[in-house]
Amino acid sequence: MVDSPQRNEQRSEQRAPQRAEQRPSQQRVLRTGENRFTHDTSLQPPDMAYEWKRVSIWNRPDEEHQINMRNNGWTPVPASRHPELAGLAPTKDGVIIRGGQMLMERAKELTVQSRLADKNRALEQVQTQLQRVGHESRQRGFDKTKVRHGEFSEIPQG
Repeated sequence: MVDSPQRNEQRSEQRAPQRAEQRPSQQRVLRTGENRFTHDTSLQPPDMAYEWKRVSIWNRPDEEHQINMRNNGWTPVPASRHPELAGLAPTKDGVIIRGGQMLMERAKELTVQSRLADKNRALEQVQTQLQRVGHESRQRGFDKTKVRHGEFSEIPQG
């Protein structure tokens, strides 16, 4: 005998409070389309920077990347500090891993220095490219190069 959809819905509504009582009492955070890597930043130490760093690719460990992270001052955030991120089955090492990413930390000062170095490197590459483009246009008989929105237009000598 097949139950009607209405009857199944009634049974589900009757069982919902029972299921809620069976669950361990803990603060629940409902996540919908939110990024699964977001966390409460008020719980992290004020002098530390947190970032998710790659641990594996397609379930294969990326040990070289982890060595590079540790050489740059990154250390795993202990799961005991953020049990809400650790999940129900914490890792044997006591670290927080989600989707092949590990939550890691290092001194904010190192992160600021690293980002400044990255920005300077990027600006240097752009300047080098602009100089190269300008030099090539002068060799071809153009005297100006205007750079706008990633494109350049050359004005021939008059």
